Amino acid sequence: MTPGTVIIVGCGPVGLGAALELARFGVPSVVLEQRISPSRHPKTRNFNTRTMEIARGWGPAVYRRLRGIDTPDGWKSPIRFLDTVVGKEFGRIDSKGFEGPGPEVSPALPVMSSQDLLTEILRDAAAATGLVEFRFGHRVTDVTSGAGDLDTQAVVQVTDEATGESYALSGAALVAADGVDSLVRQALGVRLEGEQGIHHFVNCYFHSPVEQYVGERTGVLLYVANSDALGVLQPLDANGRWLCQISVPPEQWNRETWTDGRVRDWVRAAVGVSGLEVDVRSVGMWRMNVTVAERLVFGRVVLCGDAAHQFPPTGGLGVNTGLQGMHNAMWKLALCVRGLADWSLLDTYDIERRPPARRTADQSYENFRNVARMGAATYGFGEDLDPDAILRETRRYGNHLGVEFGTVYDSAAIVPDGSRPPVVEDDYSDYAPSATPGCRAPHVRLGTDGALSTLDLFGPGFTVLTGPDGTAWQEAAAVAAHRLRLPVAGYTIGSPGLTDPDGLFLRRYGTGSEGAVLVRPDGYVGWRSAGAATAAGEQLTEAIERIIGRGEY
Repeated sequence: MTPGTVIIVGCGPVGLGAALELARFGVPSVVLEQRISPSRHPKTRNFNTRTMEIARGWGPAVYRRLRGIDTPDGWKSPIRFLDTVVGKEFGRIDSKGFEGPGPEVSPALPVMSSQDLLTEILRDAAAATGLVEFRFGHRVTDVTSGAGDLDTQAVVQVTDEATGESYALSGAALVAADGVDSLVRQALGVRLEGEQGIHHFVNCYFHSPVEQYVGERTGVLLYVANSDALGVLQPLDANGRWLCQISVPPEQWNRETWTDGRVRDWVRAAVGVSGLEVDVRSVGMWRMNVTVAERLVFGRVVLCGDAAHQFPPTGGLGVNTGLQGMHNAMWKLALCVRGLADWSLLDTYDIERRPPARRTADQSYENFRNVARMGAATYGFGEDLDPDAILRETRRYGNHLGVEFGTVYDSAAIVPDGSRPPVVEDDYSDYAPSATPGCRAPHVRLGTDGALSTLDLFGPGFTVLTGPDGTAWQEAAAVAAHRLRLPVAGYTIGSPGLTDPDGLFLRRYGTGSEGAVLVRPDGYVGWRSAGAATAAGEQLTEAIERIIGRGEY
């Protein structure tokens, strides 16, 4: 393999995202997938707005292809509670969170589709980079090197499922994106913290003309409850492709019990049409877990996605948290592999992402439980729920802004400036843009037509944004780039093509006209100077050195 190649285990959305992110930094990868071919089972549906901001970094073709498979209007809200699709509706929850926060918060739009289509687009994009090699039908059986702090490479044992032959594969690092039952995590003996097997579900992908019976009662989730069907129907494209989630007791949680015929009968009972045509394409089994790995980084081994944490499905946070955590980790791993940062930088992935991920998992589980209780009360199952709780959970379901955009990092890869981000009423639901170090750099529309976003300026390197009188920071960016051998881009807001038509930049970024903000490669603010500096080059260089672990401070 090419020197500096990273091994990625798992060819789902998170593994493919990792390959795409590493390619942005010129780092090659080998993706190992134990399946002979890509999975056609659409496990997840939602790429939220923050995830689509990340996808913009993979190029306009990737972003537009993803947007091109979005579910039509009317199918992202509301959540409905019914006895059958054609029967009585007991209640509904407006779920605007799946439609995105709007252009004042982000230039990106979320996508509601299905994992099989999403991963096909990411796989095409990864192959197009010329830096990603795919090996399907290659199963990792052990990790023999890479998890120790002194290891200089990662080595895995791999079995070729087609031939039965085993071989050792070495790389500069190892990314475990191999799902809930991660072989890498098991090989390392990593303990999961939290609850497992809280609920058991049958997940079925089928084709059926359910839309013609839905009529005007479209929605993102159709919960049904009757004597023959209890679960949820999920539209994939508003054109005959559907998922259903069937809650079952543990003793019925097996494929033998849930034959294609039984699933077909369940769908007919859920829709309320006895002769409904139902073409069952695949049936999967999954358990609801609320877990986080005890650590996310072991030497040169990085756990991402479901290998690192598992959530209830409320709000579609699982794959999005996995992709956003991966995004946090890969720029750090890339700089380490290229010898541009100290390996201690990678440890900040665990520090920055694991506590927020656990908090999100706990909140997501509580959210799921409350919505389930709402459904029970709605269906008259005898469980009362306080009206205030119903309103609170309805609001949470309709707004995930705090989860998507409001995470604040605090680690050695952040240089604090003594400020605090704005206080919001509910950090799960609410978001207030802020450029306090540790926050996502806010979106501000730029140019006379407002078509450009500050987010469009962030690339595979550090970015310095300055006020209209902060020209000294442009020279500082060039000095830092030269000294550190790192790309450091510099932009003056107000210069040609970067005018601020709404006059928001200085307010949202919290600087004066001579100030500057340093944005990390993941779009988070790493450092900020409210005004001018007498030694801007030295100050900026020291800030970047501190972030990447090359300075003593």
